[in-house]
Amino acid sequence: MGKNIKNYKNYTQKIFEYKDNSLSEQELLEMANATEKVTGIKNIVLWLGPNPAGHWKRIKISNVPNKFDGKNCFTLTIPEFKIIGEVNTKLIDNEKIEQIKQFVLLNMQLILDYSDYKIETYDFITQLKKV
Repeated sequence: MGKNIKNYKNYTQKIFEYKDNSLSEQELLEMANATEKVTGIKNIVLWLGPNPAGHWKRIKISNVPNKFDGKNCFTLTIPEFKIIGEVNTKLIDNEKIEQIKQFVLLNMQLILDYSDYKIETYDFITQLKKV
């Protein structure tokens, strides 16, 4: 039985280590982008929102300053804060990652509620707190 559990854990970990960090058109339509005006994090754009079926809770972070390009981003899982994908370290250093984590922690319940379709976009954006 122990071997089956280990195989299951390896299988599920491979699912969660999904390597395609681009966003589909549907995801882009459902997620809200949050810039410095909303987050207080200079030059960073976050995409927050509903997660596709089969995905874990996460946010997407643009690797392009002040712009969101759905094909040039990485994932930060919530609440584990695991980074998946390539990070533009010229833009996003450890200090920026910590600011992003602080923003998420400060707004965790709102982010989860929005991801679960419990609140609408306007209420979500207007209630977010800056770091």
